[in-house]
Amino acid sequence: MRKVDVIVPVYRGLEETRRCLDSVLASVDPEWARVLVINDGSPEPAITDYLRQLAATQTDLVLLENEQNLGFVATVNRGMQHDPERDVLLLNSDVEVANDWLRRMREAAYHNDKVASLTPFSNNATICSFPDFCRENPLAFGLSVAELDACFAGQFGPGDVITVPTGVGCCMYLRRDCLDAVGYFDLETFGRGYGEENDWCQRAEKAGWRNLHLANCFVYHAGGVSFGAEQQARVDAAQVLLARKHPRYAADVDSYLAADPARAMRGRALLALVAASTLPRVVMVCHKLGGGAQQHVEELVQFYEGRALFLQLTPEQEGESVVLTCYDGTRRLQDGLHFEVPGEYDKLVRLLAGLGVGRVHFHHTMGLPPRLWLLPQDLDCGYDLTIHDYYLINGNPTLTDSDARFVSDEREDFDRQCAGHYPLPAGVDAGQWRDNQRLLVENAERVIFPSADAGRRFTRFFKARSAVVAWHPDYQLSQPYPVPHWRVSADKPLRVLVLGALSREKGADILEAVAQAMAGEAIQFHLLGYAYRALAGSVITHGPYQNSDVYALIDEIDPDVVWYPALWPETYSYTLSIALHCGLPVVVPDIGAFPERVAQRPLSSVVPWDLPLQAWLAFWRDLLASGSPATADCPAGGWGNIAPDDGFYRGAYLQAVPVRAGDLTAATLESLAGNYRLVRAGLSRSERLLRGIWRISRSPLVARCVALVPFRLKQAFKRRLSSRPMHDIVYKE
Repeated sequence: MRKVDVIVPVYRGLEETRRCLDSVLASVDPEWARVLVINDGSPEPAITDYLRQLAATQTDLVLLENEQNLGFVATVNRGMQHDPERDVLLLNSDVEVANDWLRRMREAAYHNDKVASLTPFSNNATICSFPDFCRENPLAFGLSVAELDACFAGQFGPGDVITVPTGVGCCMYLRRDCLDAVGYFDLETFGRGYGEENDWCQRAEKAGWRNLHLANCFVYHAGGVSFGAEQQARVDAAQVLLARKHPRYAADVDSYLAADPARAMRGRALLALVAASTLPRVVMVCHKLGGGAQQHVEELVQFYEGRALFLQLTPEQEGESVVLTCYDGTRRLQDGLHFEVPGEYDKLVRLLAGLGVGRVHFHHTMGLPPRLWLLPQDLDCGYDLTIHDYYLINGNPTLTDSDARFVSDEREDFDRQCAGHYPLPAGVDAGQWRDNQRLLVENAERVIFPSADAGRRFTRFFKARSAVVAWHPDYQLSQPYPVPHWRVSADKPLRVLVLGALSREKGADILEAVAQAMAGEAIQFHLLGYAYRALAGSVITHGPYQNSDVYALIDEIDPDVVWYPALWPETYSYTLSIALHCGLPVVVPDIGAFPERVAQRPLSSVVPWDLPLQAWLAFWRDLLASGSPATADCPAGGWGNIAPDDGFYRGAYLQAVPVRAGDLTAATLESLAGNYRLVRAGLSRSERLLRGIWRISRSPLVARCVALVPFRLKQAFKRRLSSRPMHDIVYKE
């Protein structure tokens, strides 16, 4: 094996350069490795001073200085030509390394045949990125570079490599014999930088050499320090140049991206990190429809960031398979493991036990293989069940009839009316359905209700060993809510805002009817979100929004009051939280969680949920005449001896989760070879078709035609194309 020059071109970024060189000098062996720093005419005098002082004190460092800025390609070529007997390791000045990283890279470069380039894992290295593929990542789980590198070194050896179409220049080992055969970077074509390493790797490949991605090393890359704002323009120009020189390169990269052969290595490292964690670990079980249940899962992940580690099981093929994913901080990671439950349930249990899972939290069972209800028993741990809707009662999550209106459980035909909207499986009646759910509900250590109203309704059908009423953590994080103020003036129309994805149950039809009937009066109706169908122009529809943008969008609309025309007993309502957080007056129905959440709050009207159109018109006209909504006078709710527990999520929730040591055996890890897969965020072909149809249906002419199609047919067509919520489909690109 040859000696190595670690070539570090420097232009900008003093602090990044300092961290880079500190880490390199602390980790290379001067017996066979040398640090070669090239100051490429840095415009920052502090960098020049620092490098000269460092070179004067470090005998293992050679400093070269370009009299003028030559650009990355010429600078790197100068470094590679400095000692033609040495291999080179190209290292960006915003990269940090640890442990014996260079020894492992050098060993792998000679362990494998015909190596041209070798690239390790990094948080930010496109096809070599970890944990999320082709993304800029923070350091996983808040760990240090040394801790992450040690994990990769412990899991993999020098032979654990994957052939790639190109190395990644932020940290890339080049063997001298390949440099001698292929030559240096193409300065004439690529000038000041970007694309030169891709071109070199392609030239090496055509000459019979191999570009490899090495699994047993990890480095940190900040990214974009030298080129800054110029970076994207340089990337775009490089793609054009590469296409001219290597016509097959883009197709080869696309094929690599589609196959993603490194996903099993990323997955194995990720599992090792989870198993090594000293935090309590919880597996969340939820449906795949998004909405409030998924928002609550992500809210808990954020609430306990740094205090617990969360995984999630989500159904994939209905009743047959699930995907296990992991959260890193508040991010749900891309990579997942796919399990066909009928044949791989025991493997899933072994994995979760090996990861040290100490609690299971069920949020929804729709689409879930029923065998997964046994997970807590087979993991020998307790479990929680949160009731986000009423699906477990009779398969109808909203307790609404075929007209999407609430059905009281006091009616003799309650189950039959609910089945008119959400039919039960063939051969199963509502009584059998509830009996099938009792195992899950009545063995839960805690059944958590987001509102007292939800608890009252649900416990008419099921017993709970320990019932907890706890408003979601977003309530506590927003305390105290601002006091609402009425800001309407006579010189502008009253702006009424409705929030969210508006189904029939959430009042889309009544919103449209009221807005049409009041057209021309001193009132405007705004929908921030979208409806299940295109609404008439009398409703000013602003379209879907991301939760991170909602407050800025509300500021732009500047509403006077927020209206919730729901026709079913919502169990919590995150969109209500938005209005309360903004300090806006609200109009809510007297059903579900709404009354208890606005109890005694000023400027909060609680009205009958089933008002007919004429009564709604009278309400809004009275509001225009009187000047402001009333104060809600309903009492805050509990039921029986159970009152809302304001401290549940701050204390009791996590106290029930033991810390278990992870122990992933080699046999368990080997058995997972066929389960790794990339959970891609993009849309399928059918979902892209559905998005196109949705957009077309927003036009007035098409909307009138679509309105003639029975709702059930539209619903069945949508479910055939995708089970994702429309919000996700509309937003994905």
